[in-house]
Amino acid sequence: MKNLTSKNISFALALLFLLTLMLPVTASATGPRVTKALFGVDKTEIHVLDFPPFLSNEVADGGPFSEIVNQALQEAGIDAVISTHPVQRIVRYYLLQENALAVMGWHLNFSSKAKEGLIFLPVAVMVEKFYYYKPFFLNGLNWNGKLTSLKGKTYAANKGEDVAAYKAAGITVKYARTVGLLKMIAAGKADFTAIPALTADWLIAKYMSAEKANFAVMDRPAGDNVFYMIFNKQHPQGEASAAAFKTALRAMVNDGRYAQIMEKHLGNGETLKLYMGNVKERLAQ
Repeated sequence: MKNLTSKNISFALALLFLLTLMLPVTASATGPRVTKALFGVDKTEIHVLDFPPFLSNEVADGGPFSEIVNQALQEAGIDAVISTHPVQRIVRYYLLQENALAVMGWHLNFSSKAKEGLIFLPVAVMVEKFYYYKPFFLNGLNWNGKLTSLKGKTYAANKGEDVAAYKAAGITVKYARTVGLLKMIAAGKADFTAIPALTADWLIAKYMSAEKANFAVMDRPAGDNVFYMIFNKQHPQGEASAAAFKTALRAMVNDGRYAQIMEKHLGNGETLKLYMGNVKERLAQ
């Protein structure tokens, strides 16, 4: 009986070793990645930075952007899955170095030359708010619609964000990942930052809930920011996939399915009016 058991154990170990050797190459790809297609041979990947609550493995069904994009991909006949990554440079790497079909994101800030090879399709328009830390501004902090009213202050920016207007207004700029922006202003290393309100609420609740009452929002919105699906013209199916995806996404917006998915994840129409811009207008451009 002991010999039989030993043979079984040896066989199991040998089988495990063989399976390890047979794993797809993508399992050991350069750089960390979280992907649904890790062991899928025929799946194309759409790479994106983790962006809760809009698109993340930490929210139901991957969030509204994930559900909308997956449905549009299916209707466009594009066999692809969304792969989320922890840092933006990995998303850029897959697009520019590994010739990925597409990526999704915001604040990616490609060069003019890189943009010539890309097709930008808006997935959603997000309303951003300016946040500051109340203990450092007991009398409040607001702007009058012109960034020059915040001259001399320090702005916490997402890596890749276009900050030319802030610098031109005499505002110092420091960079961090999104949750780091909130931590930066809480530590007094920056005075204010711009984040979509639903993202700020989610991050504060998860990482800084004890300090929730100390965060304040300026009266005037910071502006709109677009979350894009970015197709790669250099990919053999890039341009055709972009055209098919745009047609499918427009159909979802026009027949109400887009709004239904948004309401499922983010709440009723009033919430959407406060925090989401008009993607239909952007798709028409």
